[in-house]
Amino acid sequence: MHTTFYRRSEARQGSAFRLVAVGDIMLSGEVGRRHPPECGASRLFGDSVPLLRTGDIVFGNLETSLCDGPPGRQLFRGNPGMAVTLTDAGFNVLSLANNHILDYGPQGLRQCLTALRGQGIAVLGAGLDQEEARRPVVLERAGLRIGLLGFGRTLQDQRDVGVPGFVEWDERAALERVRDLRRRVDCVVVSLHIGMMWIDYPKPAFKEIGDRLADAGADVVLMHHAHVLQGYGVRAGRLAIYNLGNFIADIDEGETETTPVPERQRESGVFTIELDRAGVVEAGIVPLWITDEFTVSLAGAEISKRILERFERISEDIRLGRYHQEYARQRAELNTGNLLESLRVKVRAGRWGDLAKSVLRVRPEHLGMFGRFGARKLMALLRRPS
Repeated sequence: MHTTFYRRSEARQGSAFRLVAVGDIMLSGEVGRRHPPECGASRLFGDSVPLLRTGDIVFGNLETSLCDGPPGRQLFRGNPGMAVTLTDAGFNVLSLANNHILDYGPQGLRQCLTALRGQGIAVLGAGLDQEEARRPVVLERAGLRIGLLGFGRTLQDQRDVGVPGFVEWDERAALERVRDLRRRVDCVVVSLHIGMMWIDYPKPAFKEIGDRLADAGADVVLMHHAHVLQGYGVRAGRLAIYNLGNFIADIDEGETETTPVPERQRESGVFTIELDRAGVVEAGIVPLWITDEFTVSLAGAEISKRILERFERISEDIRLGRYHQEYARQRAELNTGNLLESLRVKVRAGRWGDLAKSVLRVRPEHLGMFGRFGARKLMALLRRPS
């Protein structure tokens, strides 16, 4: 069920190309165990493959490094052979600027880069050193030059600039690079790994970042990390999708025993965006569903209706500026509980170094989040019948 959610009023100007975009691609956990590389793209990505292959540029955020790892450690790691599966599905641009791509160190990222580039996939936001990671990907499609940039807001420390790494978010530098790239190409696409996980709405400050990237010259801003859809916005014909959701993932994979909003984590979409020299001509979404077999499927009528209604409702709330209170409520409810569970796991495992790092990242805004969470728990306790 393809639904067009934006169409420019002006006619198309000359030639145009099609950008097809999906969200987080996580090839670990049950996804990797059940669907090794020899199974092929059609088994893993199902009936989404023909749609993916319609794109001139087919984009996703690869959040599991494709590399060999130490025996017994599989968390957020994919088989290097999956690079063949990805290119067979149609992917030709993947962002690696995210919080899990260095889980297996610079050598793991190096192996991932080699695997992807060996299959002709352009890598966005990561490279063998910081200079290469910051370099834009420039492609020619339909007689147009398209420039792509990738960033990840992870708060990770990458001090050694001479080893494989990714581009950590720096707003001033990012806006400058967008403006510079705008002068050299016909269209600009920006990928940014950012967001508060599992919440319906983008953090207001992150939503504004997407808008500023568009104002600086990005025709399309593709945001990911929340693992759920978070709506879209259009400014002067430039499109920001505030979070693309999961394309494929084992949503139960991780260290904690909780899985927030499991249904919404299985819902996402393939975004189809047509662009010409003047920017976005039209944009649409085809709803997706992660099946019980850990494969991707075009969503059936009932699930599609639910996804589309939710996507449009969220987008309208954002347009009308009435989402801030609900964002704060959901953040206190979802993120705080999972954060406390993560801290409990680290204490139980005696991982004091990791625990100290987590505590040092606490900022004033977290105190308000903890306060709202505690108040809700207290009110629920007081409401219980004696």
